[in-house]
Amino acid sequence: MTEAEEQEELVWRRRKDAFAAEGLEIEEAKYLAARMMMRDREQGLDDRRVCFECKHYQAKKCEAIRDKYDKPTTQTRFMLMRCDFFKLKGTK
Repeated sequence: MTEAEEQEELVWRRRKDAFAAEGLEIEEAKYLAARMMMRDREQGLDDRRVCFECKHYQAKKCEAIRDKYDKPTTQTRFMLMRCDFFKLKGTK
């Protein structure tokens, strides 16, 4: 296994474990982590993300998208989608 393949495997495992820890069934966590790995391989062809990757995702709520009472909303956090408010965790 090459270093790049090892890195990809590590990222896949971390994502799978994080999704499972957040309540996603293990088979679904594996599938979503694999879909994200394929997305990453496509390098820009698929711009969909999951809320879990976003810095606005805090305490299982979206701090960027507010309801009519100005409260954070609960998004479909484990679905690949496009969002105008997305900001990758760890960026400014």
